[in-house]
Amino acid sequence: MSEINKAKYVDIPAQVAQDGDNDWRQGMYPSARMHYSRAAQLYNEKEDYQGEAQVLNRMAEMELSLEEYEQAEKILDNSLEVVKDLTDAESTHIETLILQSKVYTAQYKLEKALSTIKQAEKEFHTSGGILLGDCYDQEAYIHLVMGNEAKALDAYERAAHIFAEEHTGLKEASALRSMARIEMKFQNYERAHDLLERCRELYRENGDLLGEASSLSAIGCLRYIIRDIEKARKALMKAVYLYGKVSHHFAEAEALLYLARVESYNKEEGDFERAKSHYKKSIELYDFLQNETMKNAVVEEYDNFLKREMMK
Repeated sequence: MSEINKAKYVDIPAQVAQDGDNDWRQGMYPSARMHYSRAAQLYNEKEDYQGEAQVLNRMAEMELSLEEYEQAEKILDNSLEVVKDLTDAESTHIETLILQSKVYTAQYKLEKALSTIKQAEKEFHTSGGILLGDCYDQEAYIHLVMGNEAKALDAYERAAHIFAEEHTGLKEASALRSMARIEMKFQNYERAHDLLERCRELYRENGDLLGEASSLSAIGCLRYIIRDIEKARKALMKAVYLYGKVSHHFAEAEALLYLARVESYNKEEGDFERAKSHYKKSIELYDFLQNETMKNAVVEEYDNFLKREMMK
């Protein structure tokens, strides 16, 4: 879509589309639909068909987020029709196919979703770029939903490679994080650890404290699985600190619970007094968040820990 020229001239369709975005963010969905439809009409009248398709895609994204899948399908079909004869709208066409694949995936039309994303990859392969990485990322997700972790891992690896080449750090980190989850399931723990460390570096380079904390929490859990208590403790303590820094209390409470389990592993490598403190802080945070289900689960786990300690 064209940008608004603040100095000389206002691009009315872009302004109307922006009103649609603002309405969407505020949960004013009927108004957003009205603005998106009006913007698409205005672009059509200007014969800016790529702008029209981009607005339609944005509206389809909203419908997808609202689980209005049939409506999203209709809008995307319209978008594809708008750009089918354009020679300079390859990116818009690929974006539309990616969205189509996501809509099909949400409806569990998985074979259709996979064939659509494969079509996008085939059409875009000669150009490469970030959108090709997005295609591979979506393909990986479809394979995961289909229960084929090996194919998902391969697709995520291709996505991560593209994102690294394009210097898209946050997207690369997301793909690597997904790869690490699969490697953990395959019990390839050292490989998973290396991937998570790279994730952490990328999140830190991009100033994403929440992403860095999430990577550290995953590293801590992984190290606990292989009973590397010292490194598990170190990673989880850093995760707790970062979650607290960004005031993500739910994730902080969860990391504290993991840290409590690390400290309660045994008296030789852990610290039972610190375990008690971590359990209590986790309970306090869940109570603050009014999450009774998690609060009660942690209280029960803490009580069981105390009983075991008393019996020794």
